[in-house]
Amino acid sequence: MTAAEALAAILAMLSHVLYEPCIARRREEIVADADAASREHGVPVRLLLAVGLLESHWGCAPASGGCWGAPRDRDHRHSAGRASHAASALALGHRRCRTWRGAVSHFRCGMCVCQGRERYVANVLRIGGER
Repeated sequence: MTAAEALAAILAMLSHVLYEPCIARRREEIVADADAASREHGVPVRLLLAVGLLESHWGCAPASGGCWGAPRDRDHRHSAGRASHAASALALGHRRCRTWRGAVSHFRCGMCVCQGRERYVANVLRIGGER
């Protein structure tokens, strides 16, 4: 599945998405970033897009600074990272936890099982088409 197909599927399944004008304006950039990051890090593109949506609406949320939910690196925790940074963090979580559920938990809270964040993990997996 391409990022364009995945983005279309995600937007079609949701009745309302915040920041729609920004998303529409940045659609090509979102798709290109997601496709490249997915290929580079071996992360399912729809899962990556689901994380980007829930974290910052693909960088369109006003306070996100363009971030996709992950910092640039561990030395710059408060610096906005792009799709490649989120994909890298998900790939690390997958290597450590061995499942995409574990990877999403690791992304969110640094552990393979994220107590108190089960709803976030379930939403990412539902939107991301993973079980």
